[in-house]
Amino acid sequence: MMTKLALRQLKTQWRRPDGRALLMSIFLMTCLITLLNLTGERLQKSLVTRSAEMMGADLVLNSGRPLSPEWTARIKQSGLTTTQVTQFSSMVEAGDELLLTSIRAVDEPYPLQGKIVTSPAQNRETSPSQNKKTTEPSAALPSAGTVWAEATVLERLKIKRGDSLQIGYSTFTIERILISSPDRGTGFRSFNPQIIMRSQDLAATRVLAPGSRVQYRVLFSGPTKQVTETEQAFRPLLKSWQRLYAAKSDQPTSRNAMDNAAQYLKLSALFALLLGSFSIYLSLRRFSADQHRRTALLMSLGLSRKQLFQLFSAQLLAGWLLAAIPGTLLGLGLHHVVMWKLGTLLPQPLPPVGTLSLLSSPLLAGAILMIAGLATLLPLGNTSVLSLIRNDTNQAKSDKRLYWLTPLLVFLLIALFVDSITLALLLSISLLLCGWVAGLCVQFLIHTLNQSLKTKIRLFPLLTLRIRQQRQWHRLQGGVLTLLLTLMTVLFFARQDMLAQWQGQLPADTPNQFVINIQPWEKQSVTQWLADKGIPSTLYPMIRGRIESLNGQAIATAFTPEQRQHNALNRELNLTWGDQIPTHNTLIEGQWSNEDRAISIEKSMAEELSLTLGDELGFRVGSDLFSGKITSIRGVEWASFRPNFYVIFSPGVIDQLPATYITSFKINTQQKGASAELLQAFPTLTLIDIEQVLLQAQDLINKLSDSASLILLLTLLSGLVLVITTLQQDLAQRRFEVALLRTLGASANQTRSLDLLEYLLMGLSCGVMACVMSESLLFIIYKSLLKLDPQFHLLLWITLPLLATLLFTLTGLLTRKALTLPASYRLLKSSNS
Repeated sequence: MMTKLALRQLKTQWRRPDGRALLMSIFLMTCLITLLNLTGERLQKSLVTRSAEMMGADLVLNSGRPLSPEWTARIKQSGLTTTQVTQFSSMVEAGDELLLTSIRAVDEPYPLQGKIVTSPAQNRETSPSQNKKTTEPSAALPSAGTVWAEATVLERLKIKRGDSLQIGYSTFTIERILISSPDRGTGFRSFNPQIIMRSQDLAATRVLAPGSRVQYRVLFSGPTKQVTETEQAFRPLLKSWQRLYAAKSDQPTSRNAMDNAAQYLKLSALFALLLGSFSIYLSLRRFSADQHRRTALLMSLGLSRKQLFQLFSAQLLAGWLLAAIPGTLLGLGLHHVVMWKLGTLLPQPLPPVGTLSLLSSPLLAGAILMIAGLATLLPLGNTSVLSLIRNDTNQAKSDKRLYWLTPLLVFLLIALFVDSITLALLLSISLLLCGWVAGLCVQFLIHTLNQSLKTKIRLFPLLTLRIRQQRQWHRLQGGVLTLLLTLMTVLFFARQDMLAQWQGQLPADTPNQFVINIQPWEKQSVTQWLADKGIPSTLYPMIRGRIESLNGQAIATAFTPEQRQHNALNRELNLTWGDQIPTHNTLIEGQWSNEDRAISIEKSMAEELSLTLGDELGFRVGSDLFSGKITSIRGVEWASFRPNFYVIFSPGVIDQLPATYITSFKINTQQKGASAELLQAFPTLTLIDIEQVLLQAQDLINKLSDSASLILLLTLLSGLVLVITTLQQDLAQRRFEVALLRTLGASANQTRSLDLLEYLLMGLSCGVMACVMSESLLFIIYKSLLKLDPQFHLLLWITLPLLATLLFTLTGLLTRKALTLPASYRLLKSSNS
């Protein structure tokens, strides 16, 4: 019976303005949460998969020395699928041609993740999902006595597939052309032309001798939990010459943009949850306020409190299904659109959509709906039947415990969503505190602005009376609307500044060519050659050295265990010297100095190693030991594709040691042949073409920008629904006030002007407060979440108060259409006479 009655009343209930606002709130919230949850989850999984495919494994142990028997035993005990790789740089020879290459000597199975693409194609290619050790056919790797080489090797040695090349004392046949492969190694050797050979052929070449610079790698693959356990067990045991790379954390060059995008998705989802919760609660509050007479009528017909609860629960359930199902489907569709746009940048096939992630959004909306319904609809059971014969809509006394239970339950949902009790508690307290402070400040601003109109408008006495009567509602409404404006403003400017940072990483003059291994006697000739071609460039000297001490203390005692894990302390650094700061670096602290033994260090290195001005760092280059005093700290943009260094020395310290030079420059479309001409003129140079990397990064930025715009648009729609819902809350009271004023002789224009002035004051006050809160919140988010440089937004202070005033005024006037009935009719109806 309750179901039949609920369905009969359903059409009438959901045609009401508050009913439509409730449905729209649920619809937009489920749509946004579905879109953001699925996109964030699959983006993160795709990044891990992509990283694993680039690394060739889920986990990589990299060592500058051969592994000890103890490490070999630990590797066997891990229970993961493993394979070993030996990588080194070596000159190869074909006839009279020589070329510096990077050679990988590998064993089967290889790789453990990703695939090697060759021409002609192999008989079998490794699947990205392969985690179990299998027996590999011989075509999986080069046959004995043969190698696979990149096309660059063949071009520069002027040979073709099937010809021979010399590696050390052995001659190999080029069996296949290597088109692409994972596990290229780390450092500049990863950019050298690549050759793959079998480990069993390595000894015969006799290219490795004591003191040779070699990377010994062990690749691991297996179940995620087992990989994580192995990583946690291995990290504390690493030596200074060893590094451990995990696919889940050591992601490719697009990591910064992708990480920021993932954080933006999480931030947007959290704001969508808050906006939806506000809208649902306020809509239900208004819905409940208009149900007293209907409830009294139903109770007079014999319905019990239990049956009333069942009736309203059925109506909420129907409304939830009516809005949540299409919202979820639209969110799923928009998610597929976003994934389609990012498809070329993510590994294929994409991870499947998680059923739990898909269902969590409508279930979350349903949970919030029921929680808000408890606080707003349960008190209707206390409605008196006398409400039918007297206009008393406050007969239903609310249970104060419900109003304490509602925020507690919403807090638990937020904690579940962000997966952190601490963060949820901090967020909830911050929102309540900010809302309370904002409400007080808005009320104060409205009063102040109103006093400034004392001698300027005839309606000042009525406006003052209105503001005094509505001060509690202004405090509540001002707090909610200020928070709403702040959330939407933060999303908008976070998106704008995030996109500006992404675009700033790739300015128009971003270099697309690197040249390394420039010998000192070639420096002047290379510089002149580039100048003659009209290619601007700067050559930097480079020496590889290792940090040995800090202020006379060894690394083991000078740094904490956490600091000793820093990359700068566990490998040789690229060191340089110069008499002035590089043009693409910024001076953060101290002064650039050319004094004896002065050094400048990079900002993040200084922060993470707790280095300060005046500290003395000791270095080792081969058998030479020397030190330098920190006189300045620099900001370095590592994604600028220009030569960058952790440490820069003043002249006269390391410039007497053997060094090579490095440079980068941009070649435009008309200069495409310059790279080949440069190598013909200087055959010993190593040229690295990163044009494809730049194009891929630019494509990623453009597509992430489009996705962020879509998310922002949906969030703004949610905010607009909340604005309308908030302004509708005092509609009933305004009906009575307008009717009373009209009855006492006020004209329609005067009542309309009174409302207009109130909306103007409310909008301007909320806009100013939202500016203050937005700038504060953006500063915190940039520093702690998006890792952007905080900045002052002058445009925000100019436009937000104006837009807020315009938005509230237009929305208020549109909402006021409900007040257009004849005054005497509304007054008589309100007084029930």
